[in-house]
Amino acid sequence: MDLRIQNLPDDVNNWDVTREFANILHSDEFYPRRPGERAINFDVKLNASSLGGVRNNGSGTLTLPTVKFGKMLLDYLGNNPLRIKKKKIKLYPAHSHPKESFAEQLAKTPYVSPDIEEERQEKIFQLDDKLRIDAVQFGVTLESRAFSIEWSQNYTNSAAWLSFEYDHKLIKLATVSIQFSNIRKIGVGYDGMPYLCFDTSTPPIMEEREFHRMLTGDNSIDNEKYIGRVGSLDSSHAEVAPYAPHLRVVLYHDPNQDVIKKFTDMCEPIAASRQCFFKNLHPLHKQLATFPWAVAFQMESFLHNGLLNTKDLRDIMPTVQDICKEKSEDYVGAFLRSYHEALDVRPVRESPKDCFTRIRKKFVYLRFHDFRCCHVTFTPTRMLLEGPYATDSNRIIRDYKGYENHFIRVEFRDEDRIQESGSILKNGFELAGRRFEFLAYSNSALREHSVWFVNPFVHPTRGEVTSEIIRNSIGNFQDLLRLPSKYAARIAQAFTATKPSVLIRKNEWEEMPDLYPPVPEGKKPEHMFTDGVGTIAKSLSNRIWEKLCENLYDKGERSIQPSAYQIRFLGYKGVVSVDEELDKRVDGILMRLRPSMRKFESHADEADIEIAMSFTNPGTCYLNRPLVMLLEDLGVRREAFEELQEIAVADARTIDESVTRFRSILETQGLGGSFRLSHLLRKVEALGLTLEGNPAKPGFDNPFFKQIRQVAMTSILREIKHRARIPIPESYLLVGVADEGPSYVREGREDVYTLPEGHIYVCIQRPSDPEPIYIEGSCSISRSPVCHPGDVQRVRAIGKPPADKLCLFAHLKNVVVLPSIGSRSLASCLSGGDLDGDQYSVIRYGPLLQKEAVDPASYESKGTLKIETDSTVNDICDFIVEYINSDVLGLLSNRLITIAGMLLDGMRDKDCVYLAELCSQAVDYPKQGIAVDLYTGRGLPRTLMRCKPDWQAAEVVSPRRTDYYESTRALGYLYRAIALEDPGSPATTATAGDSSDPISLALLDQVSFYLGDGVYPGGALAETTELFQKYSDELSYICATHTLADTPGARLLEAEVVVGTILAKCTNHRWRSNRMYRMRLHGSSLVREIQRELLADLDEATPQEVIAGLQRAWMGWDFSQRNGNRFGANSFGLVALGVIFDCLDRLK
Repeated sequence: MDLRIQNLPDDVNNWDVTREFANILHSDEFYPRRPGERAINFDVKLNASSLGGVRNNGSGTLTLPTVKFGKMLLDYLGNNPLRIKKKKIKLYPAHSHPKESFAEQLAKTPYVSPDIEEERQEKIFQLDDKLRIDAVQFGVTLESRAFSIEWSQNYTNSAAWLSFEYDHKLIKLATVSIQFSNIRKIGVGYDGMPYLCFDTSTPPIMEEREFHRMLTGDNSIDNEKYIGRVGSLDSSHAEVAPYAPHLRVVLYHDPNQDVIKKFTDMCEPIAASRQCFFKNLHPLHKQLATFPWAVAFQMESFLHNGLLNTKDLRDIMPTVQDICKEKSEDYVGAFLRSYHEALDVRPVRESPKDCFTRIRKKFVYLRFHDFRCCHVTFTPTRMLLEGPYATDSNRIIRDYKGYENHFIRVEFRDEDRIQESGSILKNGFELAGRRFEFLAYSNSALREHSVWFVNPFVHPTRGEVTSEIIRNSIGNFQDLLRLPSKYAARIAQAFTATKPSVLIRKNEWEEMPDLYPPVPEGKKPEHMFTDGVGTIAKSLSNRIWEKLCENLYDKGERSIQPSAYQIRFLGYKGVVSVDEELDKRVDGILMRLRPSMRKFESHADEADIEIAMSFTNPGTCYLNRPLVMLLEDLGVRREAFEELQEIAVADARTIDESVTRFRSILETQGLGGSFRLSHLLRKVEALGLTLEGNPAKPGFDNPFFKQIRQVAMTSILREIKHRARIPIPESYLLVGVADEGPSYVREGREDVYTLPEGHIYVCIQRPSDPEPIYIEGSCSISRSPVCHPGDVQRVRAIGKPPADKLCLFAHLKNVVVLPSIGSRSLASCLSGGDLDGDQYSVIRYGPLLQKEAVDPASYESKGTLKIETDSTVNDICDFIVEYINSDVLGLLSNRLITIAGMLLDGMRDKDCVYLAELCSQAVDYPKQGIAVDLYTGRGLPRTLMRCKPDWQAAEVVSPRRTDYYESTRALGYLYRAIALEDPGSPATTATAGDSSDPISLALLDQVSFYLGDGVYPGGALAETTELFQKYSDELSYICATHTLADTPGARLLEAEVVVGTILAKCTNHRWRSNRMYRMRLHGSSLVREIQRELLADLDEATPQEVIAGLQRAWMGWDFSQRNGNRFGANSFGLVALGVIFDCLDRLK
C-alpha cells in the first residue's frame, strides 16, 4: 500500500525519514512480533525539490507490503502524531497503488537498516571524481626500485580515465581494471608528470570491447555492450605481458589541482626508465631448451613466475651448465627448485647471483620414489610454473612407468577467454624445448579446470607414443564418437586417481542385468535401482584388501575390512559390494558387473581391478549451509541447529583438556593424517604421559603442540562459521549400494528377504566397536548438496535383518543399502543420486528430522549434446573451453541459497525451485554436454535486494558493512555466534640440550634395551643433520608452494602442514580444498621418504636392520629436541618418533 507523506522538513533525506518510520513500525506498541518473525519491511521515497540540490519538496511516498499495515499505521498516527524536526508529518492514502512486483518484493525480503545504504552512498560520493590518464605502462620493478617500462600506450590524443567502482570493488584505468583486494600498495610521484605505480598480487584485468560481432537477431542480446577479457592490449604487448605484470599509470598534469594528493602518503616514489629486459626472448628460450627437462623447467619458471629477468638468468646459466656436468638431472632440478623458493623471500639487498651461491652451499638432495609431476597454470596474462611435487597416479601414468616426466598437469585459472584456452588446448604449447599436446582429463579435475598434457616420446617396445595413441589404447569408443562430452568423460575414467589391486581374468567375472522399477511396456525406465553397482565374492574382497593393506602404515589393523569398493575395471566404473553367495558358485565367477557400469567397450583377457576408494569406516555426517536452510524450511527449529553448534564449538575448545580429547578431535575431523598425529598421541598416552602433567604423570606439552592444537581448533571453528560444518550425532555418511535380493529372486531363488520400499539397512562398526551396531527406526536420508525441498526424504531403518531368510546384505558394514523394489529408485530422489560412489547422509538425530514431507524433484532430461560427425580431439577441446566458460554450478548454488535466505518461502519459492532445476542440469553438464542457458528464457533469477545476508560475508579481513544485512534465518544466528581468532605467530621450542624431555625419558628403557649405550648420542651425527636438512628444505617448499595467494613471501606455518589445513582467509572454498588436498599429498610423500631413509622396509627388515633403523630414528628424535628452534625440527621429530614406535612394535 502507498501512503502520501506531507509537511516534511525540506532538509531531511530518505534515510532520516526511514529511521523515523522504523521506530514506529518495528515497535512492540505498534505490532508485537512473534519469536523469529521478521520486522516489517517498507520503502520511503522523497520527491526532489524543484529548485534542485539535495533538498526535498516537503512530500514523498511510503510503501508498505500490505494494506493491513497501511491502515494500522494511519490509525496509529491518528493517536500518536509523528514529528520530524518539530514538524507534524501528515500521512494520506495515495491515489495510486504500488507495482505488484514491488509490493511482493517488500513482503518477501527482510528490512535493511538505512544506515547501511546511507554509508554506501556516502562512499560512492567520495569516489565520484575521475582522473584523466595520459599513458598506461607495463613493466617490472627493479631492485633499485626503478621501474623498467617494457610496453606503453599513450592517451594524450584521446580520452582515458581513472575511476573507482565501489560496488564492483575495483579501479578502472582505461581498458585495465584492478581489484581492490589485489592491491598491495600504490606508489606515487612526479617525473615531470604525475604517476601511480601499482604493486598487485595478481596482474591487472585487461578488457576489450567487441564492436564488430555477429548479430543474433535478439535485440536484448545484440544491444548489449560486449566486453571480453584479453591477455594483452595489442600484439607488441603480448610479447612481454607474461613477464612484465606491474602497472604504471601517467596522469594528465592539471595545473589547477594536485591530482594525486590523495596518494602521496601511501608509499615512496618509484622512478621509471626503459630497460627492455624482455625483448628478443626467442634465442633465450632456444638456449634453455638445451638443458635437460628437469633443469630447463626450473629455468623457465624463473622467467614466467617473475623471479628473474633475462639478464639475471643469463648470469647464472654458465654455472648451471657446470653443475649439470657433475650432477644428475633430478639433482640439478631439485636444487633449482630450492633456489626458486629462496628467490621469493631473499633479502632486498641480496642479488640473485649471491642468493644462488648461498643456496648452492647449503643444498642437500632428497630423492623421492613416488610420482611427482610438474604443473603449469595459464591465467589471462601469464603462464605460471610449479613443482614438481607429489601427484595422484592413475592407470595411464602407471602404464608408462619410466616416462612419467613426459606428462604434465595444466590448469586454467580465472580463464574466461574462449580463444586463449581453446588455442592452447588445440595447438598445445612449447615449454623448455618440449612440445606438449592435450591428452585428457579426469572428471574431478575438470571441475578444477585442470587437464593432462603429454610430450610425445618413443617407447622401447611400443614405439612412438602420442596423445592420440594413448587415447586410442584405452578402449573402443565407437558408439560415443558423436557425443563429445560423453566420449571425453569415458576417456577420463582412465585418468581417475586409483590404486592397483589384484588381477582378474576374463573367466572370473560376468555381466548381470540391471534392476528397474516397473514401467508400461515399450517405455524406457527413467531410473535404475542398481545404477552403477555390482558385486564381488568375499574371497576376492579379501585379496583386494590384503593388497591395499600393503601400503597402509598399520597394515589395516585399525580399519574394518570394506564391504564395498569404488572401482575402475576395463570400461566399467562404479561400486562393488561383497556378495558371499558368489563364493559358493562352482563356475569360478568372482565378480558380477552391470550394463549401467559399462561406459565403453574394452576387451582384454585380464586386467587389474583399480580401487578409487575403499569404504573402511563410517563417515561423519555434517550439516552444511544448504542443508540447514532446507531443514529450517521443512520445519526444523532454529534452536536445534544452535544447540548442535554450541556442542561442536565447545567440543573443539576441549582440545587442550587432555591427550584423549586432542587425539579424538584430530581423528573425528580427519586432521594430522599425513604425520600420523593421532597414532603418535595414542602411543604417547600409552606411555603414561599427559599434556600438562600432574604429580602422578609427567606432561609432554610444548609450544609446538600448543600451536598444533590452536591451528586445528581455528580450522574447525572456521569451517563451522563459514560453512555451518557441524557434526550431527547419531548420524553417518555412507556409500550407497543396492539390495541384491531381487536379482536372486529373478534367478529363481526362494526365501529371499528384500528391503521394502521406503526402508534402508545400515550396520555400523568402527575399529573400536566390539560388536556391530544395527540402525533401527525413523531417520532421514539425503545427498549433498541439497537444492530442492524434496532432496531430504524420511525412511525407516530395519535394524538387524531376519535370520530365517536369505538376506544378501546381512554381512555388509559401513554402507547404506537401498531398496531395489518400488515405484522409483530412492537414490534418484536424493539430489539425483545413483550408486556409482555417491555417499548419503543418514540422520537419526530426532531434532533434525523434518516435520514436513515433500515429493522429490523430477526434472525432464535435457538430452546429450550430439554432433553430426565423429568426434575428434578438437571437439573435446571445444567442450572443455565451453565448460570452463559455462561452469556456473557455483554461481547457481550461491544464488539459490542467497535468495532462499531472503524470502519468506525459502527454498520452496518458485525462483528457488527453478534454480534447483538449473543446478541439476549444471551437475550433469560434464557428462551430457548441455550447458545451462542463463541468457534466454527465464534467465537467472535476480536477488530482490542489493545487500547479501551477513552469513555470506566474505572470508576476508573486515568485510564491508554496506554490503550485508543481519539475517534472521538460522544461518545468520549460527554465523554471528562464532568469533574467530588468529593462531598467532609460529611457536618455537626451547632447546633442551639433551634428551631430557618427558617422551624421551618415558622411552629410554625400551630403546636402551636394543641400543645400549647408543641411546646417548651425545651430539648430532652428520648423517642425521643432512637428513634433517633434506626434510627442512622440502617442508619449506611445501609451505611456499601450497599457499592460497601468489603474494611473495606468503608461507604456511609448519603446524598447518602437520595438521593438514590452510588458515589463510579465502573466499573460494573449492580453491582452498584443492590446495589443502595437494598440500596433504605432498606432506605425506615427504613423510614416507624420511621414513624410508630411516628404515627402508619395516615388514621385510631383519631384526638387525630394525635395530639400525631404531638407532637412526632415535638420533633424529634427539636432534629435534636439541634444535627445536630451527624451522622443521619439531615436525621432523614427529616423523622420527613414529618410526621409533614402529620399530619397537616390530621388535616386540
